Amino acid sequence: AWGNKVSDSFELRKFKIMEQDVIVPYLNNTFGLVISAFCLYHMIEQSEDIYTYLVNGERVITIEVSRIDNSVIADDSITVESYAKMKKGRQYHRYLRELLELSQRDD
Repeated sequence: AWGNKVSDSFELRKFKIMEQDVIVPYLNNTFGLVISAFCLYHMIEQSEDIYTYLVNGERVITIEVSRIDNSVIADDSITVESYAKMKKGRQYHRYLRELLELSQRDD
């Protein structure tokens, strides 16, 4: 990636603040105690950002966060195994292992 380091760092700080103030509280309200939450996917839309999170190494949830008012709309969560199968089909085992390894990271 050849991005501008200053703007990349600004965007990362902005994301971290939004994650801390909006996403993590939402996940805590939805799942109870969240021990780990790993962002698997992020897509920018016109008026919202779409995120897919692996929560506690067990469930995957896709949420939309409004850029206007930080409101959250979420899909139902699915098991990490169902998510891996949906993404990779029959060859999901390796991807599932990678997802579970991500859930063990402490950064």
